[in-house]
Amino acid sequence: MKLRTFPTNTNIEGKRILIRIDANVPIVKGKVVDGPHGRIARSALDINYLAHRGAKVIVIAHLGRPNGRRVPAYSLKPVAKRLSSLLGTTVKLSKDIVGAPVLKAVQNMKNGDILLLENIRFEKREETNDASFAKALAELGDLYINDAFGVCHRAHASTYALSEYLPSYAGPLLSNEVSVLSKLETQTKHPFVLVMGGVKIETKLPVIQRFATDADHILLGGALATTILAAQGYEVGKSVHDDNAKAVLAQLPKSVLEKIQLPLDVVVASSLRADARVSVKMVEEIGPKDLVLDLGPKTIEQFTKTIRSAKTIVWNGPLGYCEMDAYRVGTKEVAQAIAQRTGPAITIVGGGDTMPILEQLNVADQFTLLSTGGGAMLEYLANKTLPCIEILS
Repeated sequence: MKLRTFPTNTNIEGKRILIRIDANVPIVKGKVVDGPHGRIARSALDINYLAHRGAKVIVIAHLGRPNGRRVPAYSLKPVAKRLSSLLGTTVKLSKDIVGAPVLKAVQNMKNGDILLLENIRFEKREETNDASFAKALAELGDLYINDAFGVCHRAHASTYALSEYLPSYAGPLLSNEVSVLSKLETQTKHPFVLVMGGVKIETKLPVIQRFATDADHILLGGALATTILAAQGYEVGKSVHDDNAKAVLAQLPKSVLEKIQLPLDVVVASSLRADARVSVKMVEEIGPKDLVLDLGPKTIEQFTKTIRSAKTIVWNGPLGYCEMDAYRVGTKEVAQAIAQRTGPAITIVGGGDTMPILEQLNVADQFTLLSTGGGAMLEYLANKTLPCIEILS
């Protein structure tokens, strides 16, 4: 898909540019958790480009799900601090989102200034894709850039309706993600390995179905694996899995099931306490009191062997209970195997839960594409497009 991208030879000095970024990252003790390859860090590069060319940059972003209410815990103050640190300049935060106070603040901006609007989801009209709200946002700028792939599956006012009221373009982050992901339609090389983890089977199943024919191998971990194991009659104990497992399995034809590689062995614990009893068991040995929390060594060996021969790899979602470092081994080993395969293979990785692990391993920059979107990446892969991308095509 070809998108309208911002022409680099355009004079933007003095222009008011609205740019939508994805700054939805964890906040811990008042600080954003966003490493050098995180969403905010990567967005900062494009904001910096615009500001250095003399534009007046008005940044739109959201944090969490405040549901149209002003929730102090979801304020973008930490995001403004992070951007200020990255850009080496003061990024002011406007407590208002639209209206006279913001218009005045924009009028007072100098060329190269950056203004961050408060959490766009504090305004209830955002998520209803309200035209009047989009028009009010449009009054702040001369043109609009969507650089937030991670929210392009949501037809909201700042991602969709706004495009109808200003000259609109896809930003570099967004256009690059679409460019790489769209190549899966025409340039997929085989063997093609699909690696899926995480919890939400309802978001992963459409992707598995979408690539049922193209994928040569489908490697499953996390709650996806325990769900399929449960559907096949295995005991999964107290492990997280979809209670409607058999219905999930029924949606997958036999030809797909034959491509799926499930864990051979797993790491189990009696609880999530730090002093819990931990052991490695073959899947047929899982007991009713066990919690499956990671891939076992034989499974890791099997998965990495499959990955080492691949020429296309798509991975979304952690393969264990990554909230605790002790259960990140499988995810780390698979991440390193995929990173090492980049070059001979196209490697596409997504899912916000895996980002801290990739940065911890120093491999975050070693993939063909490290997607900024989790749910957006899954929906794009399943549907081959997204609402907010369509409007920019």
